Parts: sequence; C-alpha cells; structure tokens
Amino acid sequence: MLEDIAEHAAEAVLQGFAPASLVLEPSDLPAELLYNKFALLEARLESDEFTAAVARVLHQPDRGWESETELRPSGTGYPSGSAFGRALTTPGARRPWRVGRGALRTLPRHLPLERHEATYDTMANRFVKYAMERWRDMAMQMLDVLGQPSTVTPGPTKRGRAAASSVVELLDELLGHDLFRGVGRLTQIPTSNQVLLKRDGYRQLFRMFALIETAPALVFEHASIDDVYSASQRNIATLYEFWCYLVLADIVGRVCDDPKTAHAFSPRGNGLSLTLRTGPSSAIRWKVQRHGRDLEIELYFNRQFSETKDGISSDGSWTRAMRPDCSLHIRPVSDLPRHHGALDMWLHFDAKYRVEHLVEQLTSDRGVEQVAQADGANTSGALARSRREDLLKMHAYRDAIHRTAGAYVLYPGDVPVRVERYTELLPGLGAFPLRPDMDKDASGSGDLEQFLADVLTHVSDQASRHERERFWSGTINSDTSTISSHFSPAPFLDRPPADTDVLVGYIRSPEQRTWIEEARSYNVRADDRRGAVTLGGRELSAPLLLLYEDTPSGLQIVALGRTGSWRAIDRDELEQSGYPQPRGRLYFVAAFDTIVDLPLWLRRLDLGALRPDGASWGAPFTVSWWDLLHNASKG
Repeated sequence: MLEDIAEHAAEAVLQGFAPASLVLEPSDLPAELLYNKFALLEARLESDEFTAAVARVLHQPDRGWESETELRPSGTGYPSGSAFGRALTTPGARRPWRVGRGALRTLPRHLPLERHEATYDTMANRFVKYAMERWRDMAMQMLDVLGQPSTVTPGPTKRGRAAASSVVELLDELLGHDLFRGVGRLTQIPTSNQVLLKRDGYRQLFRMFALIETAPALVFEHASIDDVYSASQRNIATLYEFWCYLVLADIVGRVCDDPKTAHAFSPRGNGLSLTLRTGPSSAIRWKVQRHGRDLEIELYFNRQFSETKDGISSDGSWTRAMRPDCSLHIRPVSDLPRHHGALDMWLHFDAKYRVEHLVEQLTSDRGVEQVAQADGANTSGALARSRREDLLKMHAYRDAIHRTAGAYVLYPGDVPVRVERYTELLPGLGAFPLRPDMDKDASGSGDLEQFLADVLTHVSDQASRHERERFWSGTINSDTSTISSHFSPAPFLDRPPADTDVLVGYIRSPEQRTWIEEARSYNVRADDRRGAVTLGGRELSAPLLLLYEDTPSGLQIVALGRTGSWRAIDRDELEQSGYPQPRGRLYFVAAFDTIVDLPLWLRRLDLGALRPDGASWGAPFTVSWWDLLHNASKG
C-alpha cells in the first residue's frame, strides 16, 4: 500500500511539485529518512521495470549534436554548396586572387567550415548519471550508518550492509558504462525535458527518482497516525484508508477518461514535501458527458457533513455531523434554475481494513436473528455485533446525509455485494473488495470501476424513477413554509393537499345559483371574452370545485364539490339547459357533485388574497388544497 501511495505521489511530483526544488549537493540524511529512502531504492533497483529502463537507456541513449568551426586555408579543398558561397564573403583578412573577376578579386585567407559531431552529453543523460550517483551516495551513507562489520554484528545489520553493498556494486557497474564517461555534471533538475517526460527508459528512471526523493517526504496529516512506516494495526488501517482513496480517484479518472489522481496531493511549506488534501479543499473535479447529458463530478477525502436543519442542503446531515472516508458528488447540469441542485446526489465509501462477516451482513437470511438484533440481543456473537455496527454505519450515511443515494464499504476481501432499495441501481448499499496487488492494479478494482460507470449511466437517465424521486423531494422540501393551525382531515381527498387542485368559481346571480343546484353542473367561459379558460388549462383538470358569491357581508363560500369531465357547448345548448341569459358564444360545462360535509374552516378563507395578481374580477382561478389551508391558518 505504501509503495502504491508513493507511486501516486511521484506522479504528482512529475506534474510540477518538488523535484525542481531539490538541492543538487550531497547531504547527510537523518537515519530514519535515510532508511525509508533506501528501502524504496532497493525495492526499485530489483524490479523488472528498472532493469528494462536501464537497458533501453544504455542501448538506445539520447543523442545530441555539437557544432565546431574549423578554419581552412583558402587554397585547400572545401565542400561545395551554399556554405561555400557564404564562406567566400566572410569578413576578415583576405589575399589577392589573380583569376578573380568582377567584385570577387580577393579571397579570405581562411575559410570557416562548420562540422557537426554527435554527443551523448545531453541533459537527459546527465540526469541519469546524477540519479545513479545520488543513489550510490545514499547506499554508501547507509553503510556508514550501519558501521563496520564485526563478529557480534546483529542479523538485521548484516542484512542491511549486504543490501547496501549490493546496491553500490550494481550502481558502480552501471556508472562504469562507456555512455557515462563523456557525460558532464548536472546543475539543475530538467523538469520540462521532453526526453525525461516521454521517452521510454528515461521516463521510468525520472519517475523512480521522483518517487525515492519525494515519497518519504509525504506528510499524512491524520490524527490517528503517528508514523506511516510503523507496521502497527492502527497505522495499516489508516494507510488502507489513504490507499483506497487514491485507488478510487484513479478509478473515477479512468471512468471519466481524465486521470487526475495527482490532484489529491498538494505541496506543503517550502515545497519539499507533499500532503494529502482533506475536507472541502480535497475536491478533485471532472466534467463528463454520458448519453448526451453533461455531468459535474467531485471526489472528496474526509469531507465533513455538518449538522443542518434546512432540509435542502446538499452538503449537510440532518442529525449529527458525519465524515465518510470518500464522498463522490454527481450533479446533472441543467439550464433551468429550478433544477439547480435538486438532482444532486452523493455516494459515500468507507474503507474498513478489518471487517468480519461483511458478506453475511448483506446476504444472510433475516428471520429470528433479525428480530433478536432489533431487540438488542446478542444471539450470534461477533457476527451479530458486526452486522449491526457495520450495516448501521452505512445506513447512517445513506439516511442522514442529505441527497445521499448510496453508501458502500471498501474492504480487503474478494466478494462484491450490492443491495438495491427498489429495482434500479440506486438507492443502494453494498461493499466492494479492494486489495493491493503486485501488478500495480488493485485487485477488485474492476467491479468498482464497472459500478461507477453504471452509476454515471444511471444518473444520465432522465426518465429514471430515482431522478423523479430526487426532483420531487428537492422541490417539496425547498418550500419551508408551514401551517401552524390544526385542521381536521378531509376524507374526500385522494391525494395530499399540495397535490390536489381546487377550481374556485364565482356565482354571479341567484338565477345562476339555482341553475347550478338544479342542473348539478357548473360552466366557465370558453370563447375569447375576458375571464375565459383555455382547453388543457389547469382549471379544467382540478378535481374539486369551490363556489362563492358576493353578499352584503362580503364574499361567502357557497359549496364545495367534485367535478366531472368538462365538455364544450354553445350558447343555444346552454340556454336550453335552463341557464339564465347566456351572453357568450362558447362554454365549458362539467357535472358538479356537492360534498355535503363542508369543512368549517373554509368559512375563514380570504378569497381576495387567494385570487392571483392580474386576474379579472369573477374569473375562475385554480389553487391547491394546501393553499386553502395556508390561507385559512392566517385568518
């Protein structure tokens, strides 16, 4: 795990951090730091990657060209070409030319001839030589620290001296190659040299140099860790958390076709060491498109979700502060302001180095054992305790942090497990195995990568049930207004009050009221007159109709009822039904079924305040049943 973390740190270094700040002078390293560097050096020198890189450099070295000017007497041979013409006009001492004609009556005493010679004294080769010399000095310093061998030398010291001696021997052999005999001294680290950055062999050695020089200077600002190189159980668990975060960043980068793992690090202090960023500042951002939909993605490490009570916060918890190890934020981009933030979703990942019976937690039968756990009984020892603690932790993230769609455990196992709440990929819980592997690709990362790719496909689906749920949940909870008064329930409602529309209609005369009662119908204007309604409007889809009239004591509620289907009729047909003196050309008429038990609080409605701004007097308008409740609560 430490070597993988160092690999990612080295990549960050190659993208612009510490190597440019290194002092190119021998120095005595502290014994602890020296040991850490030498341990990485020895492991790298024994790798196949180093052997292949050195072989490529020695057999196909970088080559440059040096120019040298030779002065030849004008009477000797000179190559033909444009250079000869320029040489004849070179300023300087000249001599007469007997056969010369025109302006060329003299010749230079010496003709300059430029020669190009191949050289291996290039910046890239100087760097390779410098790196090997620096590593050799490190091994020699290691020998000095370990002291001279004796008959009482401890076993670890003997092994250390043998390893250091082997490193010195290998590097002496490499430095004795003909390539390095004519290579000069390096004066600065060539961080922008394209040979070191791109050419096979040189790039691997440059990366190895950055890893050895910088990775031991990686600072872990974490309260639960003292020494990352100490193999205590606590430190290994914390290292596993760091490692999982970097692997997750690497996987998200692959899914988004934009690797950004190096962005997880930032330079500290004087720039000679790196640190893993945490909290809000740790965000690694991507912008991708899936199936024609733009998505904004952010990955955080140890981000805290503070307690918030606003109900719509996208970065808070409604119970207690939560701090998952890794948090992935996905936002579908929309041009509509109403949608901004409503469709946001979070996925949280917790790294657990030791998880017992994790698969059984998500796949075992429920039955009697589940009931005993709900009662707090310990019926199955460690299995029951593990199930409650670990599974409830994931539920805590899923249920407490606003807009969380899933919570998953990362553990060093071998069985991926996913549990979907409904029929779609999200909401869900689960666990993914992640283990360090010698081939540099985390074991189990394929399952997690496929899952995250499926997540982006799922979020891009505008017709999913999950998006509909997120949209309406965000829309509903964005309205913080409440109704303080208590109202008795209305048994005739078949939907919540906010989802039940009510058409508020005006009775213009006692004759119209009589017609409504006898015909058990209600009409609205459908022509081009003021106050007319349009086909397909909200007014014609309201399931309830509230009628009022103007009395000497003010506007009064007359009746409440259900409406049937609306139909269009003309003036003649309406007049034949007994309607008193219709003046328009076209009307909409619907059956009106009176609700006998009229809620008493309807008498408190302020109909003037309910009428929308700009609506003409007496024109029908539509509000929700919740609007009626809210209006009555103010009365």
